[in-house]
Formats: sequence, C-alpha cells, structure tokens
Amino acid sequence: MALPGNPIGGSVGFGGKNRQADVLLVQKLLNAVPRARGGPLSALSVDGLCGPMTGGAIKRFQGSNGCVNDGRIDVGGKTQQVLLQMLEALGALAALLGGAAPSAPNGGAAGNGSLSPLRADIRKWALIGAHGPHGDVGGSAPKGIVSDLHTTTETLSWGGTRTIRKGWRNYKAFFDEAVAGWTEGHWKAPGYLDGVKVPGKRVPQGGGKGVSWCGIFATWCWVKAGKQTEWIVGVGPSMSQRVAGNDGIQVGDICVQKGAEVHHFVAIDVEGDVIQGVNGNSDFQSILVKPMQRSTVLYFYRPE
Repeated sequence: MALPGNPIGGSVGFGGKNRQADVLLVQKLLNAVPRARGGPLSALSVDGLCGPMTGGAIKRFQGSNGCVNDGRIDVGGKTQQVLLQMLEALGALAALLGGAAPSAPNGGAAGNGSLSPLRADIRKWALIGAHGPHGDVGGSAPKGIVSDLHTTTETLSWGGTRTIRKGWRNYKAFFDEAVAGWTEGHWKAPGYLDGVKVPGKRVPQGGGKGVSWCGIFATWCWVKAGKQTEWIVGVGPSMSQRVAGNDGIQVGDICVQKGAEVHHFVAIDVEGDVIQGVNGNSDFQSILVKPMQRSTVLYFYRPE
C-alpha cells in the first residue's frame, strides 16, 4: 500500500499535543515493531495516555533507527516516516491503520499476558498520579509533581506571600481518598495542611519526620481503579493478599522494599529482574517512574 501522508493529527510524546486518538494509534504502531528493531521492551498498554512508558518507547525506537532521540513523533517528521516504512515492510501497516490491533510481538503487556481490567486501571491511575490528577501539573514539572522543587507562590490572608508546592492538591487527595478514617477535620490540626503545601514538610506523625506516604499513594491508585480498599496505618492496604518474597509480581501489585525505611511502589511493567515502578514520596517527595530491581522487594500486595 502507499504510505499515508499523516495518520496522526498532532505530535505524540514528550512535549507533544498527545491527543487521545493519536496516542492510541502510536501505541498500536510501536507495539507492532519487533523488539530487536527498536520496539518496546514490553508491550505498551493501548490506553491513549502518553505517559513515561510511551515516551520512552518512542525514544527507544528513535535510538535504534537513526532518528533524533527526543521522545516525540511529529506530524510528517522523520520518526513517523521511518516507523510507517518499517511497518509497511513487515506487512502490518494496513491492518493497523484499518483499526485492527495486532498481537504484540513482545509477549503481551508487561510480560504477564493480558491484564485484568482492574490491573490495567491500576496501571492507568499510577501514571495519572505521576502526571497529576488535579490539573496538568506533571507536563511542566521535570522534577515530578508534588515535588519540593516544583513550586508556586501563595498569597496569605494578611497580605504576605509564601512558597508552596504547585502540586499540593494532589498530595492532599491521596490522604483524603485512600486513608482509613481520614476526614477534612484532620487538615485543621496544626501543621497538617502545611505538611502538604510547604516544600520540605510532611503531614505530621508522632516521633518521626512525618508521614512517609508512598504506601498511601499506591493504595490511592487501587482505590481510583475501583478496588475496595483503604490504607490502614501500620497494616497496609486492606482487602489485599500479602505475598512474601518477590516471585510472581504482576502489573498493579504494590511492592515493598526494605532500605533505610520501608518503601512502597506500584508495579506498572515487569521485565525479568527489572520492575518499572511508580514511586510516591520519591526524590524530593516527587512521584516518579523508576526501574526497580526485583531483588530489593521483600514482599508485595496483590489486589486480586
């Protein structure tokens, strides 16, 4: 078939317009590229959300095929043309542009076969959390939303100003929507609202530096995906199965590491010994996507 002029209407990837229909098509196209020729290490979820996995897959394809490695596919640009030409040569392009979604050559989403609807939604919400459910905070936050390093100015009632986290409403929502027994009244206690607003601070907790909220964020992802659960302090996510060790981890599980202190993250991609995790309360209290080593996981929680 003759190559189409521009099958996408706007740029897709880091800094792109990322219209849902365009992202969906790009995800299908990339999933049809063999791994050895620059395809994703693990098949992308075809969800129309351009998160770090999709942007990273674009960069991987570009780096393997002589394109500018900027993580973005521009309308009519070289990356688009190289991608279309490769898929045409593989005999896959006609079906893809016709709307069919061919089976991914990389073994299924996240190396775990087809995801259940719940696990797919947990992955979706983890990535939404990384970009900010309360506005497009993440798109302009290279240090990560909620970060102590991504700030704005607040005007105080008596006329002064102070520096606050730009993504503080996200931080607050994780407590409001996921912690057992949490009410709006908690924010009236001294230091609590400042704990989510002011860089360098945390929600107070007796005897320590404040709440380490990585597990709360992970539980919030489950809640938003429709899982009946809540974070119970000192226990973990309710209505879940705790599994010792690190065998059998799947997308959507909450993994727990032991270091200087316990750390929780949501698994969004599993490839052998490397687990891509969305980490709340990460560097400078950011929510960041990072590769994590399976060997560091002591136990994990299954949502089903």
